[in-house]
Amino acid sequence: MKPHILIAIAAVFFTIPPMLAQAETNPDSTVRNEVITVLKDNPGLILKALKGHEEELYDLMQIGLEKKNKAKIRERQIKQLSTPYMPLLMVGRPVWGNPNGDISIFAYSDFQSASCLKADKTVQELLKADPNVNYHYRHNPQGFHRMSRPAAQYYEALARQNTQKAIAFKDMLFTSQSKINKTGLKELDGLVLKIGGDLARLHKDINSDQVNSIIARDVNEAKKFGFTASPVFIINGLTVTGAAPLSEFQEVIKLIRDHKSK
Repeated sequence: MKPHILIAIAAVFFTIPPMLAQAETNPDSTVRNEVITVLKDNPGLILKALKGHEEELYDLMQIGLEKKNKAKIRERQIKQLSTPYMPLLMVGRPVWGNPNGDISIFAYSDFQSASCLKADKTVQELLKADPNVNYHYRHNPQGFHRMSRPAAQYYEALARQNTQKAIAFKDMLFTSQSKINKTGLKELDGLVLKIGGDLARLHKDINSDQVNSIIARDVNEAKKFGFTASPVFIINGLTVTGAAPLSEFQEVIKLIRDHKSK
């Protein structure tokens, strides 16, 4: 296949706005017509082009949906004020921020997801900016990330030893995504030792019923709520999907507080 056609196909998926702009100014573009012909004749190219770019596609779709359906999303959230999602609060699990704050955020997340890493950083910014927010991490590992579940098991096993170490370990798991994906359990073991965890005890706990039941409970709760991807956040019963910007979290929190003050 000609290189310029391959480049154009990539543009279709990852630089859509420029592609549309070019099409508007030059609707009879030879490259554009060739791309359309190639995709019609070889629909399998679409899947090949997307393979390995699930995170980028998910973020792109979420951004597009958020922009296109901003009013509908806000309408949905307003309805959720009277029929909120109610996550189960489990005593003893790690909590970030102010436990007595008026805003509780539950993240259904995946330690190997780039979108979840981005979203977690946003929530950490929010915790610094708003002293009345608390944050709860819940597991919803996606099947296409081979190290997602092991990372979740290590996290929960360490939490059984020391909650504060687990809180710090969460950040290490996110920032070490690439290394964990490459070297697997070896990297996870190294992170446990680095944080000062008891590795021998952790190895006994990672496959225990206690650890696996917590992860299963989180996954089942996400399914009950209809969450099919990660991350999804529940903020005092209202949902925010994907790696939303800080402003979206703040707007939802304002909506909640304004509703309370009525």
